[in-house]
Amino acid sequence: MLKNPDGRQRQVKFQIGDGLGANSKQPVNNPSDTQKTHWNCIPRSKPLKVDEYEDYQELQKVFQKLDMADQIILYRAYRLLPSACSALWRTTRKRLDFRTLHKILDVEGQNHLLVNMMDHFKYVYFVANKLQDNLNTLERAGVKSLNSVQRCELLLMDGESGKGMAQWPLHALPKLIRNVRRLRVHCNVQVHFIEHLEHLELLVLYGAISQTALTGVLERCQKLTRLFLKFDCNTLSLKSIDYCPKLRDFSLCVGLFVRQRELVIGLTDLRLLELTHCQKDIHVTLECLEIVLSQRPDSVELVQLDCSGFGDPNWMKEVGLDRCSQMRGLVLSNCDFYDREICQLALPRVQNHIALISCHDIKDYQVLDMVRRCPGLHDIYLIDCPQLSWKVLQGIYRIRKSENLNYPITVILSQCTELREVYQKMYSNYWCFKLPYLKIKRIQNDSRPVENIQVFFNNKNLE
Repeated sequence: MLKNPDGRQRQVKFQIGDGLGANSKQPVNNPSDTQKTHWNCIPRSKPLKVDEYEDYQELQKVFQKLDMADQIILYRAYRLLPSACSALWRTTRKRLDFRTLHKILDVEGQNHLLVNMMDHFKYVYFVANKLQDNLNTLERAGVKSLNSVQRCELLLMDGESGKGMAQWPLHALPKLIRNVRRLRVHCNVQVHFIEHLEHLELLVLYGAISQTALTGVLERCQKLTRLFLKFDCNTLSLKSIDYCPKLRDFSLCVGLFVRQRELVIGLTDLRLLELTHCQKDIHVTLECLEIVLSQRPDSVELVQLDCSGFGDPNWMKEVGLDRCSQMRGLVLSNCDFYDREICQLALPRVQNHIALISCHDIKDYQVLDMVRRCPGLHDIYLIDCPQLSWKVLQGIYRIRKSENLNYPITVILSQCTELREVYQKMYSNYWCFKLPYLKIKRIQNDSRPVENIQVFFNNKNLE
């Protein structure tokens, strides 16, 4: 968001629209033709109309915030100012956010922005329980459609649940944002409006949806490729999901998966299956994971697990994690290893990368056993694993050197202070000579926490 500079205000040296002496009573001493041309291009002063005086005062306030050089630039190029503003807005104001619009602009300013940008907005954020007010703002400005909008989100303000929200304003959205491709809805949906968005490709529902509204989406949104049902409800029916031939990414709670597993397992073209609300019933969660892995073990490419509450690591054997023979990546978050030997845990042979996040009891020897079990591993992420010492780096180096490969293994560190400090201290005298076998990288920002369960498939039918 653009902010005005916070420097001292300077007194304006001239009035806006002043003719710079054009109306002066003193004669001009024989200017050349070139000089005449130059001075004549400057706008002459005109008497202000009554309805212009307020705008004039506002303009003076704006000009007083600029230094003299900027004032002169605007004075000389004032004819280009509307075009320059429009070009700037199209670059910096692609998002129409009704949470903040009334805070940054008065009514007249809102109308002006909406009219000039209605064909250029790419994103729109509505406040769900104030949707009718948002629609009234557009109507007041004379905006009947936002045809350039590709992404829309119906948000709830902090602390608001959206329960009891009026549903009828939702019916206006398909006509208003007819070309939207991505829709995120945080409120409950009881009415049929989503199904009329014929170009919809991504739908994320955080609030509950009625059965008839969901059936309408499944039957009519033929371009839908990504469907995320983030709410917890096990009573819905997915019997119409066969009407979504392009569906590739699907998210649902474990309770709904258990009841509708035949339909979900039948979606053989899925690239991603996400199971949510996993901590509600750990036994059911592990049962669901076992079902997924047993149906398509050879096509499982990546598994990401938040293992909170899983307890004893024997769950790896229970779900058959080692059946996934083509797994390229494994991400374990909040996993307890209970000082168990890795060879006893049915860990799969991962081909590309392993990530261990907030595994607070994992020890050096367990990490080294993982690396040995997965020869040729490219990357291993060690994030917030406080039991690890600098010896794990020395062990990984020795394993990789013995594998005699033509590329190093990369260890990505975050929140492992001892490992990072020892590596930096010994880099110039030791580790810099080991780069053909081991590299260290550090994640600058906090990594995004792993939530729920995500299983990614390598679907050769789509290649």
